[in-house]
Amino acid sequence: MPRRRLYLLMSFLLLLYMMLALRIAYFQVIKCQDLAAQATAMHSQGIRLSEYSRGEILDRNFQPLTGSYTSTALYGLPAEMRSSRSVTNEIYGRDTLQMVAETLGWILDKQDSRMIQEQLERAAQNGTAFVRIASDLSEAEIKRVLSHNLPGITVAPLIKRYRQDGFCCHVLGYTGGYQNNEGQAGIEKRYNALLKKGSSPQELLSVYDARGALIKGLNFKFYEEEDRGGSSVVLTIDKRIQEIVEKEISAKVKSGAVVVMDVDSKEVLAMASRPSFNPYHIEYLLQHDQSSSLINRALSRYHPGSLFKILVATAALEENLVSERDKFHCSGKYVFNETQSTSCWKEEGHGELSFAQAFAYSCNPSFIEVGQRLGREKLLTYVDKLRLCDETLLGYEYHPGSYVGVNPGKIALSNACLGQEGVMLSPLQLTSLLATVADDGLWQAPSLLRYTINSKGERSRIAATSCKERVISLGTAGKVQGLMELVVSEGTGKNASLAEIKVAGKTATSETGNWKEDGEQSLDTWFGGYFPADNPRWAMLVLVQEGESGAVDAAPVFKNIAREMLKIL
Repeated sequence: MPRRRLYLLMSFLLLLYMMLALRIAYFQVIKCQDLAAQATAMHSQGIRLSEYSRGEILDRNFQPLTGSYTSTALYGLPAEMRSSRSVTNEIYGRDTLQMVAETLGWILDKQDSRMIQEQLERAAQNGTAFVRIASDLSEAEIKRVLSHNLPGITVAPLIKRYRQDGFCCHVLGYTGGYQNNEGQAGIEKRYNALLKKGSSPQELLSVYDARGALIKGLNFKFYEEEDRGGSSVVLTIDKRIQEIVEKEISAKVKSGAVVVMDVDSKEVLAMASRPSFNPYHIEYLLQHDQSSSLINRALSRYHPGSLFKILVATAALEENLVSERDKFHCSGKYVFNETQSTSCWKEEGHGELSFAQAFAYSCNPSFIEVGQRLGREKLLTYVDKLRLCDETLLGYEYHPGSYVGVNPGKIALSNACLGQEGVMLSPLQLTSLLATVADDGLWQAPSLLRYTINSKGERSRIAATSCKERVISLGTAGKVQGLMELVVSEGTGKNASLAEIKVAGKTATSETGNWKEDGEQSLDTWFGGYFPADNPRWAMLVLVQEGESGAVDAAPVFKNIAREMLKIL
């Protein structure tokens, strides 16, 4: 009997367990069906971030020059604020927008709550889905914003278009800002029509249920489209070299410019100007900038000083008016008459020296004599022949107003031969001259653009205005190359020499006609050259304004950039 009772008890318990399991399974199915129905009823509303609404600008290796800098931004959705109901609002009779604006004005440093409220109200009236209230939030600000759980307010990642340190800013240019997405300068302006067609790669998503209510915990998702689409611009710039250049001149050059060019293709690999600027502070700069930060000094005109002696030497050698071994005498000045003379930078003079040495030591009296042999007409002929004043930059438009205009008379000609009065050229034009010499006398217009890519992925190249053109005989080019190597090995350009490779170049110091507070004239100091000298690959021009001399200020910058380039190329 006990055994039978035990058997019945066990059967009852087993039956009870099976019924309980079936009931749990039933409710799980019902719950899954409800969740599936809810998920089906959910829908999302995409809100495009306007800073991503332009196509990207890429370097020659497809590395992004825009759109790769992450920040954190604060966004407001006016419609969500209007639909919210707050007990605090009802007690004090305040509008939600007003409450949010006042709270944010207290949370965020240097933010005016009235301006935030006006921004939100204007967006609500215009039916704007969202507004960006603030960018570059600090960790403390993010925590304070999130702790208040404000309706219609979210913090989201923001991929900014520009770096705030001004990286490549003079080349890229800038747009009109958050409210005006039109290109205003640089590549942004030149290719505005194309870049405007670029589609947004990211969206903010608000997730709603079937009744149109926000689903808490799922709103404000950050979504990335699988197909970015859009158009882009591919420049000749090499981001690695641009980084090297920017780092060096940020440390060593308060005001000036650097241009790096591929000797063979004549493509601009780097172009930087100082002072730089923050692309997000344009309105302030237009009103208060005292340093002309927005000016691209690489594309502006200056007296080139002794760099112009490269052209004078080229013309004189080509015309067989001088040879490297011809002798000159420098007493410290060139005398025109009893009242007029031009001094050499070396007050006591160089004494007896060859033409090659005159070039290496940048002797002014010797080059005035060479210029007198050459004459005004021949000099101007070679300015045209070497395309020195050509302002072509393929893929970009710039007009520095460069010129070489020599008045009649010995004094005017001497001033021009020394790269002063009558001669105004841009750093880019001088880099082109260096590349022509390094390329054995072959000229080709410089370029900044490789091609554009439309939304279909189709590439369009800009047609070259010309193929390579011989403007200097091979023999003369070789002689000038030898002179430039001597500058670095024995002359004024020793500070640009490298142990790893041979460098060729030319120093220069030019008067500006501007005077500093201490009564000294402000000088532009230069070094232009190419490397390796025995197999030229890169030409580079360095301008340092308000310097002492090309040897002291510009040549070391050239050396440091060249050394860092050799490490990566």
